[in-house]
Amino acid sequence: MPRSPVALIIALSATLFAAFTLNTGASLQSSLLALRASSEGFAPIYTGIIMASYYAGFIGGIIWGAGLVNRVGHIRTFAALASTGSAITLLHAVFVDPITWSLFRAMTGLCISALYLVIESWLNEQVDNTSRGGMIAAYMTVSLAGLAIGQLLLNVSPIGSFELFTVASVLLSLSLVPIALTRQPPPAAVSGARMKFRQLYAISPLGFVAAAGSGVLSGAIYGVGPIFASDLGLATNEVANFMAFVILGGMIMQWPIGRLSDIVPRQYVMIAVLIGLAICGLFPLVAPEVVRANLTVWGAIIGIFIMPVYGLSVAYVNDYLQPDQIVSASGGLLIIYGGSAATGPIIGSLAIGHFGPWGMPVLFAIVGVLVASFAIYRAGFGRRITIEEQGQFVAVPRTTPMALEMSPITDDIVEEEDGSASHAADRADDIGHPATDDTPDQAGSAPDQDPNQGPDQNRHNP
Repeated sequence: MPRSPVALIIALSATLFAAFTLNTGASLQSSLLALRASSEGFAPIYTGIIMASYYAGFIGGIIWGAGLVNRVGHIRTFAALASTGSAITLLHAVFVDPITWSLFRAMTGLCISALYLVIESWLNEQVDNTSRGGMIAAYMTVSLAGLAIGQLLLNVSPIGSFELFTVASVLLSLSLVPIALTRQPPPAAVSGARMKFRQLYAISPLGFVAAAGSGVLSGAIYGVGPIFASDLGLATNEVANFMAFVILGGMIMQWPIGRLSDIVPRQYVMIAVLIGLAICGLFPLVAPEVVRANLTVWGAIIGIFIMPVYGLSVAYVNDYLQPDQIVSASGGLLIIYGGSAATGPIIGSLAIGHFGPWGMPVLFAIVGVLVASFAIYRAGFGRRITIEEQGQFVAVPRTTPMALEMSPITDDIVEEEDGSASHAADRADDIGHPATDDTPDQAGSAPDQDPNQGPDQNRHNP
């Protein structure tokens, strides 16, 4: 019998608390380092490299985290990496140097990526197919709330003090408590399977490019967004509010935009979001004083357009996959996202350094135009997925492949193992290869197909 939402949250409360404190501490540390680097007089390019190093380490966690967890276990992995991350946070206040901070930041990214893997595999173990939707919604809400509150904690103490590093360190340490004290048996072994980039691009060039563009956008806003707001003359509390509104804007609108992409062709929704981002990015050049006076509102609107891009790209790729490919494809997309996110802070810091703070919104506009143009170009290729063939949009964190495995869309994998045909499996072709969005339509109109065949079974791979 399905559990009520309240019962589900109570059952998952310990693990959700770990996710909340981990996200809060990581969010506080990110903006604190960006602002502190600026106040210490680091050159913009050094600040960009420091913030980019986190994503380099994060990719390492995605690649090696599963192997570490499977070798030493979930609890030991979490204990070791949470303690390491907590210690590294304090060391930032002791060794104030760009090179050292870059190394520390990469180590932090690796630790946090593997910590997410442990949390998400534990959550996945605690739910069944009837409660996956409620669980992923609760996890997303808790995670985004932690990210937003972490920004607001910048108001606790001056940026130049030791206290904020202590608060971030304490939060990372607290995430260990519920995992260390749990009485539940550890989850099964974690899969580290990842789809190759060439295969991902062949399956969906647009999904590949959109995931990369999303990484640049997210890396820039999280990495140098606080510097952008600070350079506009905002006080620390106003910078905190700006970053919190960016996160909350994306949090509030991500589900409605995703739901719209379930009833309207997903490609068109993605194009609309990217064009909206481009307009929003160029607006400060037309009315800079209006944006400056309403920066938190503008930040929320930017968040609305930036945050859903990765989720839309994942959903778009999933529309062309067989169910048992979804998790491995997610691993590949996350590495693409993380690699491009590592360039975001560097490009963003260079834009701010050369063109002033308004250079960052222009960067958003350029990325939006480029990816939207590619999406429009791709619209002329291949057979389009119909609304009936599209899978369900599920907003998932950009953390580990396990996040997608927790979502309801992977229920089809279980159904196939039980011998029943799933909707997503019908999108595979009759020779066992994944359908691609780069494939010419050889089948003619859908009504002329054999009703016993899947809708894409006459598609051929390039």
